[in-house]
Amino acid sequence: MKLRKQRALVLLCCLVVGSSGCAPLIAAGVGAGAGFGTYSYIEGNLKRDYVGPLSTAWEATLAALDELNIAPNVQEKDYFGGLIEGIMHDGTKVTIKLKRLSDNLTEVGVRVGSFGDRAKSETIHDKIAEKFKKK
Repeated sequence: MKLRKQRALVLLCCLVVGSSGCAPLIAAGVGAGAGFGTYSYIEGNLKRDYVGPLSTAWEATLAALDELNIAPNVQEKDYFGGLIEGIMHDGTKVTIKLKRLSDNLTEVGVRVGSFGDRAKSETIHDKIAEKFKKK
């Protein structure tokens, strides 16, 4: 009986530790239609994988920012990825990092503000996905 209680206590501790922090915020989803797949929200950064080359993700991201009236003030891109920083109309900083995962897979991470704003990051990703489908 004592061993049974110890096992239950160990299991309970593992569950508590496993559900603390950012672990429950990790999610996996599939977007509507081709173009994007898994996503995760960790420490204020919302990342999604887009099925397509870096150049297409870059163009879609810039088009999305233009439509959302977010003025990019930093644009750096190379073979492996890119960085776009901009300012929203209310003065909030937006940082977007693109990472080439393969020839046909690109990770895009969006962070709004210093600590992250999931709702605004999702809005930006939704617009990127919309533009991505049109490219």
